Amino acid sequence: MYGERQRISYIKKPFAKRSFISLGFAAAALLCFGVSLGLSVCAMGNAGVNVAAWGFSSLVFSVIAVGYGAASFTEKETNTLLAKIGLGIGAVLLVFWVFMVILGTLA
Repeated sequence: MYGERQRISYIKKPFAKRSFISLGFAAAALLCFGVSLGLSVCAMGNAGVNVAAWGFSSLVFSVIAVGYGAASFTEKETNTLLAKIGLGIGAVLLVFWVFMVILGTLA
């Protein structure tokens, strides 16, 4: 432990280009999710087609966010922090919407 010297790199790696796109689509998916949820609560569960449109948009945006987030890990010598955030948000929303679609078809 004391004999080993850890190297510290002071070179700042740039963010992956696709990670900005992933984070943007994840934010759009989160916004669409919030609007869909808010409209559904205001309608007391009897939501119309506009809530489904917001939910479907959130589903599509989350798929794109996951795709770009995964693709940004292929970029060499870049910082992937934003890609991890976008991928996490997109994956959570994607799982949520898949379960909602499954529950909606069973009910």
